Amino acid sequence: MERCPLCRADNRDTLHASSPSGGGYLHCNTCDLIYVTFDGILSPAEEQSRYLTHDNTHENAGYVDMLTRFIERTVTPHISTGKALEFGCGPGPVLADLLEARGFSVSLYDPYFAPDPGPLDCTYDIVTSTEVLEHVTDARSLWDRLRQLVKPGGYLAITTRFHPGPDAFAEWWYRRDPTHIRFYSRNTIRWAAAEYDWDLLLLDDRDTATLRRPR
Repeated sequence: MERCPLCRADNRDTLHASSPSGGGYLHCNTCDLIYVTFDGILSPAEEQSRYLTHDNTHENAGYVDMLTRFIERTVTPHISTGKALEFGCGPGPVLADLLEARGFSVSLYDPYFAPDPGPLDCTYDIVTSTEVLEHVTDARSLWDRLRQLVKPGGYLAITTRFHPGPDAFAEWWYRRDPTHIRFYSRNTIRWAAAEYDWDLLLLDDRDTATLRRPR
């Protein structure tokens, strides 16, 4: 059986559900992450093909409105300008455009759509990562990387739909996307904030958090 990809604990339960791609689900009793077993993870080519079906463009008014609300809740209450990174920008970096229109200098990184590793060698006043955490296999390495990217005193703003708990998980619609393989809860975010020494500024009931790296 697999250790938790976030906290590396070996304290987990098997959930009675199968992932869309045929794997199983495990629930970590230490950090509350729910994760797909390795046999249920898509190949990189399959994953990229799935992302290309998403309508995450400026022409999608609902998507633009969602990102605008995200900025107004997680970014501008804390920082009005500076150097930003959109981590996991996807094929259409709408969020970067919205941030640049507000005066931020924005860099992009995405393993499929903006794979130049140069931006990962810099640090930023704010890093945004919207609907990314649920896709990343090695959750521990992801949080290590995010910590390195944010300057002391800087911010991390994220969205990922919080799971409803192991008892309700089998019927939860969000798990049915085969690229969704790591499921966080509010408790998981609290665990990550404590583990990586982040100040947790915002944690809503649905999907959003803002964290600050102490100076």
